[in-house]
Amino acid sequence: MALVNFKEMLEDARNNQYAIGMFDVSDLEMIRAVTEEAEALHSPVMLGALWPDLEGGRLDYWFAAAKLAAEKASVPVCIHLDHANTLEQVIQAVNAGFSSVMLDASASVFEENIRRSREVAEAVRKLGISVEAELGHVGNGWVGSGESSESGPDMLTEPDKVAEFIEKTGVDALAVSIGTAHGVYMKAPALDIERLKNINAASPVPLVLHGGSGTPEDQLSQAIANGICKVNIYSELLTAWNSAMLEELRALPHMAAWPAVLRKKPDAAMREVIRQKIRFFGSANKC
Repeated sequence: MALVNFKEMLEDARNNQYAIGMFDVSDLEMIRAVTEEAEALHSPVMLGALWPDLEGGRLDYWFAAAKLAAEKASVPVCIHLDHANTLEQVIQAVNAGFSSVMLDASASVFEENIRRSREVAEAVRKLGISVEAELGHVGNGWVGSGESSESGPDMLTEPDKVAEFIEKTGVDALAVSIGTAHGVYMKAPALDIERLKNINAASPVPLVLHGGSGTPEDQLSQAIANGICKVNIYSELLTAWNSAMLEELRALPHMAAWPAVLRKKPDAAMREVIRQKIRFFGSANKC
């Protein structure tokens, strides 16, 4: 199937109150796992790339694998650049063939965030590329990262700035900060659903939740019911894979093992997480 951008995908999710999973994938086996499980469940899906997995000459290799997986799939697949820091990164991804991008200028002051997000939207709009930006700032929850496991009050999205931000930037989707964090939580988050309701009422475009890994399902359900149309998942994939791989390594009588054999159980553990998320988000059997 041909690559798609996320615009129609997320608009349908918003209209029908479900969410699309955007899974960050670092290598070929992660790419295959996400697309194959999405196809088995008849679900649209998004493959996300983080810049550390693309730099050092790896962008073309990563995209070739993602494009092949997307074209082989019978379901809609969007190839998305997640958390680009610069316009230059966006342009490299677009030139490679990505169908959507996210420029993350959320740590900048409001006016600078608008300027940088608008710059990206104007640069790629004519090419049919969808653009996501972030208003408010979703921090990191990695143990030892130096950041809190939740976004503080001054980092949350302000509903009264949403309409202005979208109008001035022209972005197609908005990532919001309502209490989640990237990475591994040191304590469970408490999502501000009332804030989300106000953001959703003010936003003419679909809303995105970063830091979906580890967020309690009852809170995720409320978020999806109140406007979240895309949920980003990465850390739960890594945790499942790494835990299973650690068990495999501990069981080895020696260290000589074929990688393709050694990773069978870790890959299966990761695929189970993908299946669970797609079903939970409500995107199964949507295509």
